[in-house]
Amino acid sequence: MSKTLTIMLLSGSAENEDAEFATRLAQAAQEKGHKVQIYLFGNAVNISKKEIPIEGDDLHIQQRLLDHIEPTKCFERLADITRKGGDISTCHTNEHARGIESRQYVDGIKWGDVGGSFTKYLMTSDVLLSVGH
Repeated sequence: MSKTLTIMLLSGSAENEDAEFATRLAQAAQEKGHKVQIYLFGNAVNISKKEIPIEGDDLHIQQRLLDHIEPTKCFERLADITRKGGDISTCHTNEHARGIESRQYVDGIKWGDVGGSFTKYLMTSDVLLSVGH
């Protein structure tokens, strides 16, 4: 029987491996036939937004650091989770505090709030996992 996994993610992709772990766990749960809900809170709201390309070639970052950072970005994994039926929303208050609320969401991610979105997730979840610092 399928279960519903809810993940509250608190960390963004470049802070540590929390976002990578959470998104890969969500994908694995979906592959086993489980429903996934992810609530992005704190710095995790940063991964809800589409990347804005930087113009020019000089990023002022050494290539070995870029090689380390790029694979940890999880924008495409989040979009994949929603394409496969996952429900992902953010905390709009945290978006506002970071000045990113007007930026466009990654495909499938929705505007959310603690009182509505996260509460709904809690009420419909079999397992809750909080990931982050």
